[in-house]
Amino acid sequence: MSRIPLVTGRDYNIHYYEVDIHKRALMTSIINFLGDMAMYQSEILGVGIDHLKENNLAWVLYKWDITIDSYPLLNETIRIETCPYSFRKFYAYRKHEIFDAEGNKIGHANSVWFLINTNRRRPMKIMEGMYEAYGIDDSNNESIEIEDILTVTTVHSEKSFDVRYSDIDTNMHVNNVKYVSWALETVPKDIVLNYELKNIKVTYEKETTYGETIKVSTEVIREES
Repeated sequence: MSRIPLVTGRDYNIHYYEVDIHKRALMTSIINFLGDMAMYQSEILGVGIDHLKENNLAWVLYKWDITIDSYPLLNETIRIETCPYSFRKFYAYRKHEIFDAEGNKIGHANSVWFLINTNRRRPMKIMEGMYEAYGIDDSNNESIEIEDILTVTTVHSEKSFDVRYSDIDTNMHVNNVKYVSWALETVPKDIVLNYELKNIKVTYEKETTYGETIKVSTEVIREES
């Protein structure tokens, strides 16, 4: 008997501290919502943080591919829906959709996660209980491909950041959204003021912890019109 992946939705109001100078929701705010939805679904399915800790497990985010067609504004309410797409060995693939108050789709995202044993800090194969909890069929091992990030060849902007206590998450390493915040901080001011971020892809290669210093290098590639 095949299983049906579960779709979970939740509403989010856009607060003042979640918007930019144009009153649009920050990309980092949206990523926080997306991550919150993934964890919220796990919690209501009984495989949330406490369950993971009891079994020395943790989900680690590997990749994001996020597209925003229309940014929500201050005080608007959006709805985010998420669905586990498939499992493949120790990888988990997840889809997300974002809707405005009228039900119009304004964005979508794909993400790739992997399951680790927290004692050994190594990936482990996803067990049958996870397939059952998320409604994933055993035969569904189709992956979602997110291309790798291009290597910076010419540095146009560079900044360093110290990892603070407030940057650390429940897995005791830097929260994934902090990396995006650091990267966006190095984007030149004229681009921030005059352009709108439509798509962002993120690949997490190595975890960082409290006390480390992170250096972010940025290359600006301008397309010819």
